Amino acid sequence: MITRRMRGKDFISVMDYNLEELETILEVAKYLKMQWGVGEEHPLLKGKTLGMLFASPSTRTRISFETGMTQLGGHAQYYSPEQLQLKNKESWKDTAEMISRFIDGFAIRLYNLKAQMGADKYDYGDAREVLRAIAKDASIPVINMLDDKEHPCQIMADIMTMREKFGEDYKRKKIVMGWAWDDRAKSAGVPQTMVVAGGILGMNITLAFPDEAGCYDIDPEYLKYAQEAAKESGGKITVEHDIWKACKGADVVYCKSWARKPDVHAEKGPKYAKDWCISHKHFEVANSRAVYMHCLPAKRGKEVTDELIDDPRISIVNDEAENRLHVQKAIMALTM
Repeated sequence: MITRRMRGKDFISVMDYNLEELETILEVAKYLKMQWGVGEEHPLLKGKTLGMLFASPSTRTRISFETGMTQLGGHAQYYSPEQLQLKNKESWKDTAEMISRFIDGFAIRLYNLKAQMGADKYDYGDAREVLRAIAKDASIPVINMLDDKEHPCQIMADIMTMREKFGEDYKRKKIVMGWAWDDRAKSAGVPQTMVVAGGILGMNITLAFPDEAGCYDIDPEYLKYAQEAAKESGGKITVEHDIWKACKGADVVYCKSWARKPDVHAEKGPKYAKDWCISHKHFEVANSRAVYMHCLPAKRGKEVTDELIDDPRISIVNDEAENRLHVQKAIMALTM
């Protein structure tokens, strides 16, 4: 059975999962949400413990994982690097081997080793290398709560939300995964994960960002993988550099800030502030039942207007946030 094959499997990258496995996560999440909705208990992880290492603050991720473990009958432990011997330079290998003796799953949020862990330097991909190294030395499943390449739990919740709003027809809807203005240069993990998951699942995704000296394009490895996966699944991944063209006929407008080159972003980004702040005007060219999504927290007045994000007819950001709970419960129940 597919569910048994997933037991003990790490959830680090959506590229590690095939179509059947991703759809299994979505189906289990739907089932657990239905049980939760009618008050039916599901202690699938009774007596088990999830360790959660947060190298950066979080609201939705921490609360949803802790609550999820409680609802599954287990327990979640929270740690920051300063609370562990990592503070005193204990190796990741020793940490992984030791912690495997005490807990049943290890969830990690880590995306900037220099800022968060006091590393001498930081290059894109370093945090992913750490996660892979931990997974290699740990005998328990490792769950990626955000690294410098992907945000897989967020994207699975996003896709679950689209399925709820559009049914199985969601794969034929036009999904705009776009850039939005903010002065902060954030990780491209969300768009990178979205295009890959969308490619595997056969979705129709338009990736939109300003054409600016390689600053806002995503990792070429992710775009190539997504487009090749889409050929096999019947999906479509396209790139557009005009947000107004991208939003035309859209069913979902999901735009957030990211930048691969902070120096270029600081110089060139402000000129896109007006057009790439998502507002009701963008929805005038979208389909009549189009919805707005954002992984949160959104920078109000920069990434999105207050009027749009607070519009209950269009904005589904809180439905999207809630589904973090349900999809992560599915991931934990299947892997732990």
